Amino acid sequence: MSDRNFDIDKYREEVITTLAVLKSDNRHMKETLIELRSLLREQNGRVRKAESSISWIQGIMSVGFALFSGFIAWLFNK
Repeated sequence: MSDRNFDIDKYREEVITTLAVLKSDNRHMKETLIELRSLLREQNGRVRKAESSISWIQGIMSVGFALFSGFIAWLFNK
């Protein structure tokens, strides 16, 4: 009977050790996830800013092309 109690106690210690390791891994994954979320927010901000700049450039190019086309049309109609 004493041998069986020893096996149960040994098993309990192994379970407790395994749970402690899993808890530590879980904490590490949570910290990593928080860090990844903050990096993603920063990246989204940079992408948003770049898209805004591209939109401005496209708008300016469209206006410039319209003016250039109007000028060429005016020259041919003269």
